[in-house]
Amino acid sequence: MNNTSAEYFASLIANDSGMKLLRSRSAHLIISFLYNTFRENHIQIISSDELESNLLTFLQAHKSEEHILEDEAKADPIAQMEMFTDLQSKSKAYVSFWCSEEKSYIIRYRSLDGTPVVELSASIERLFTWLENSEPTQFVGTESRFQNILLQLRDLKKNTTEDPKARIEELKQEQKKIAEEIREIEKTQTAKIYSPVQIKERLEVISKSSRELIGDFRQIEDNFSSILKDIYKEQSKVESTRGSILGYTLDTNSKLKSSAQGQSFSSFWDFISQDRDDEINSLINQILNSIYSQDVVWNDTFLSNLKKYLYQAGRKVVEQNHILTDRINRVLSRSEVSERHQITSLTADVKKEMITYLEKVDKGEVVEEKEFMFIEVKPNLYFPQARYPVCFYQTKDFSISKSFEQNEISIDLLKSLVNQFYIDDSLLKKHALEFRNEVHGSQFTLVDLIKRYPIEKGLSEIVAWYNIAEHDDRMKVDSNENDEIEFLREGKIIKVKVPRMIFL
Repeated sequence: MNNTSAEYFASLIANDSGMKLLRSRSAHLIISFLYNTFRENHIQIISSDELESNLLTFLQAHKSEEHILEDEAKADPIAQMEMFTDLQSKSKAYVSFWCSEEKSYIIRYRSLDGTPVVELSASIERLFTWLENSEPTQFVGTESRFQNILLQLRDLKKNTTEDPKARIEELKQEQKKIAEEIREIEKTQTAKIYSPVQIKERLEVISKSSRELIGDFRQIEDNFSSILKDIYKEQSKVESTRGSILGYTLDTNSKLKSSAQGQSFSSFWDFISQDRDDEINSLINQILNSIYSQDVVWNDTFLSNLKKYLYQAGRKVVEQNHILTDRINRVLSRSEVSERHQITSLTADVKKEMITYLEKVDKGEVVEEKEFMFIEVKPNLYFPQARYPVCFYQTKDFSISKSFEQNEISIDLLKSLVNQFYIDDSLLKKHALEFRNEVHGSQFTLVDLIKRYPIEKGLSEIVAWYNIAEHDDRMKVDSNENDEIEFLREGKIIKVKVPRMIFL
């Protein structure tokens, strides 16, 4: 630990939400409910209504102990539980109580579509990780952990050695071992594999490390949230200018991104969002298929959805960063509004001075040049109101007009008039979202998407995609690369070459 002073531990015990929860009388009930809701079901975000419904069911199952929750809430002045008698109202009150700034067990906010959602706070995530590590186990996998430590030490040694000769020698040794292993397999026609105990041991280590990693993302979100809080504090100061607020924001954000934590997260997000080969799921599926064929029992479904959980956790951090960017843009826009007000005020002053000047000129008064601009004659002004209306000359035609039946009608023009259609941008965005979920957040192109959702309305639909890309930061057009898109039109295949569109 970096800080082991008594003051630090006193502050941690007094202010940390996890510590507050452990000290509460109802800790066993709240921990059980929140752990089963989030950790046990591998859920990171849940709607507020669903959480309240789950809590209602939990209270009905633990009715004999519900008074502990109620007495504790009544003792707190911010809870105001006296007015509620039915369990449904109480469950709503408990959720609001746990979301309060004083408790902060959970965090409630509105998602992008406006739905109130809830997630665990970073402190409670750390508490659950500590509880998982504190659980006594009958089997401790020392061999796999030692191998993992040894592997990391070897990798660190290899990638910190600057001597080219030493590096070449290490690679030759690895090449020699690989060649010997190949000869052994070719000779015996068998490949050595881990025993069932070794397999389960390593799977448990991977699963545990992955759960801890997802829990750590909450801390990264908190770091971005702290920047937003500091921005609000800066804006509340009377002496702070928008320039100083913006400078502070950009400097703090830059420091966070350039920090070890920021660089590490950037590397992780670059991999998880651009994993077009779906390496993580491919590796996990191959491993699970292999162990099932060897009759190794593994019932934990967490690893099967590991990439999805990692992507969701990382996406939350990215969204938090987008909120920070939006806040910066608001500061900038406010500055621009202020500048526009100044320009309007200056323009009004100029007009006022101009009117005063013209009035003096009309009266024949002598006007010094230093007061305003002086010209020899009055300017010729042409206003729309001063123009005379002009009617264009029309000729009359007294020839006999043809009837409607006598005019020739173009079938193609008639089809274009009747077969009008509407490009639904929301439907296209829905297709992109569904396909992004199918590929578990991996990067893909418009060509990949069209294979799943073919073009139905011709070139206009393709143009609509590029119009959407102009306003969506998760879509990028690479003008240096081209893709060929095919679609059917009146039974014929039409091919169009367009700049590559990438969905991030």
